[in-house]
Amino acid sequence: MALICVLLVLSAISALDNTRYGVFGSPLSAVVTVPNVEPTHPMDNPDWVPPTGPTREKDREYWLQTGQARLRRQLEHNAQRNLKVAKNVIIFLGDGLSIPTLAATRVYMSGEEQELSFETFPHTGLAKTYCINYQVSDSSCTAAAILTGVKNNYGTIGVSGHVPLKNCPLSLQESNRLTSILKYAQEDGRSTGVVTNTRITHATPAVAYAVSGARYWEDDTELPAGCVDIAAQLVHGDIGVNLTVALGGGSRHFYPAGTVDRNGEPGRRTDGRNLVDEWITDGAARELRAQFVHDRTGLLTVQSEQVDRLFGLFSANHMSYRLLADHQREPSLEEMTMKALEILRRNDRGFVLLVEGGRIDHAHHDNLARLALDETVELHRAVERAVQQLGANEQETLLLVTADHSHTFTIGGYPVRGNDILSTGDFSRIDRMPFFTLTYANGPSYSDHFYETGGRRNPADMRDRYHDPGFTYPGAVPYEDETHGGDDVAVFAKGPWAHIFSGLYEQHVIGHGLLYAACLGPDAFERSDACHERFRGGTAGPVQPVGHLLLPMLLLVGYLQPLRW
Repeated sequence: MALICVLLVLSAISALDNTRYGVFGSPLSAVVTVPNVEPTHPMDNPDWVPPTGPTREKDREYWLQTGQARLRRQLEHNAQRNLKVAKNVIIFLGDGLSIPTLAATRVYMSGEEQELSFETFPHTGLAKTYCINYQVSDSSCTAAAILTGVKNNYGTIGVSGHVPLKNCPLSLQESNRLTSILKYAQEDGRSTGVVTNTRITHATPAVAYAVSGARYWEDDTELPAGCVDIAAQLVHGDIGVNLTVALGGGSRHFYPAGTVDRNGEPGRRTDGRNLVDEWITDGAARELRAQFVHDRTGLLTVQSEQVDRLFGLFSANHMSYRLLADHQREPSLEEMTMKALEILRRNDRGFVLLVEGGRIDHAHHDNLARLALDETVELHRAVERAVQQLGANEQETLLLVTADHSHTFTIGGYPVRGNDILSTGDFSRIDRMPFFTLTYANGPSYSDHFYETGGRRNPADMRDRYHDPGFTYPGAVPYEDETHGGDDVAVFAKGPWAHIFSGLYEQHVIGHGLLYAACLGPDAFERSDACHERFRGGTAGPVQPVGHLLLPMLLLVGYLQPLRW
C-alpha cells in the first residue's frame, strides 16, 4: 500500500513537470503516461509532417529557368541604358515604406513570389536615411534630402542644418534656405504638382514648396512672429503660387476658426483668413483657369484640358485609410495621381510631380499592420496606373519610387509557405503560445499583447480579430507612438538615367540624381551631353558626333568667303 502511495505522488509530480515543460522525460514515463494538456510546437508532434512548397518549385528546372530568365532581363537592362533628358520626373514616396513592409505586402497581396509594380523597375538601390542630428529620421529631413539634395535637421522644412528646430529668425536668412526640384522645374518652364493622402501641409509635401523652421507650423496657431505658415506658402509662396496641381487633405489649415470647409469640417486659423478663397481670387486675377475641388465627384469631373490650375482638399485632417474611406466622397491616391498627370502632361516642356503614399507611415505608428500593408497596395496601384498612362512618354519620364524612412516593423518566426501574413506563424516553446509573424519593436499596442505583471497574452484568443483593420500587432516596448526605424530604404528607378540610382548611397544623392537626369539645378552642377543639346534647343537625346558635319561646314565657309569682298 505504501508503494502504491509513493507511485501516485511521483506520478503527480511527473504530471506537473510535463505540464510545465511539455516533455516526457520522467523515469516513470515508462510506467505511467501523463497526457500533455498544453499546446506544443508542431514539430514536437511525432506525427509531424514537414510542410511542402508549390509543386512547380520542387523541380530544379523551375529555378534554373527562372534564374536564367531574370539574368537575361538584367543584361538587357544594362545594355539599354536610357541617356535621354528626363523631360518628366515622377517621385513616388511611400512614407515609412520599409523593406519589411514591401515583403509583407507581397504576401498580403497574393504570395511570397509576388512583385509590386515598382519592384519590376530595372534599377534598384539603397539609401541611408539619418538626419544630420538624429540617427533615426523624420519625414521632413528625409524629404529635404530627396527633394533638395541637402540633408538637414530633424523636423525642419527646406532649411539647412544651420537652422535648429523651431528657430524662426534663422529660417528667414536666405543663406539657410534650400531650393526644391519643383522650384528648379518651374524656372525651366515645366509644370509641377504635389499629390498626397496626408495633409498637404504635412512634412513631406511641405518640403516641395515651403520653407519653415518647424514642420508643425502648418497654420498660424503656433507660428512665431515674422514667419509665414506652410498653408499660406502653398497659396502665396513663390513655389506654391505656381503649382499646377495640389491635391490632398488638411483643409483645416486653410479655413478660419469658426467656419467650416466645403465638407462641413471646421477650420482652425486664428488670423481670420480663408486661404481657399484667396487661392481662387488670385487665379482669377492672373486670368488662369483655376478650379478648386473638395470631393471625389468634383475631382473626377474636372475637364483637364480646360484647367490651368487645380487645387483639391478632401479632408480636414489626413485623408482616410482606403479600407475605411467613404469611396463616394474621397478619391483614392490612384485617382488623384491620374488626374494630376492628365493636367501636367499638357506642358510640352515637361513636368515634375511628387506623389506621397503617406498613410503607410501613420498605420505603422499605431501598430496597425494590416492598414499599413493595404496602403502599400494603394501606392502599388498608383505607380502601376501611372506607368500605363504614360504610354509612349515613358521613355522620356524618370519614375522613382522610394521611402523617406523605415519603421520598427519586422517579419519573424518560421511560418510555413503560404501562411496568412496577418496571423500567427510560429510557436514559442518557452511560453507555450503561438506568436504573430508581424511585430513591432515598440508602440502603443504593448498593453494589448502583454500583461502588466509580465508575460504575453495568448494570440490564440485573438483569432477572430486578426483581419480587423483596427487590430494592433505586438509592440515589445510601450511607447505612445511607434517610432521610425533607422535602417536603409529601397530606391526603385525606371526611365532616363535610372541606372545612376543603383548602389548604396546617402539619401541626398537621390536629389542630385533627379536634377542630373532632368537637366535642372544650378549651372555649376554636373550636366549630361543630352542636357547641353537641350539647352541649345535640340532634341532630348544625347549629343551625336559632329564629324559628319565638318565637310558641309567647310564647303559653306568656302562659298561665303568671296561674299566678304
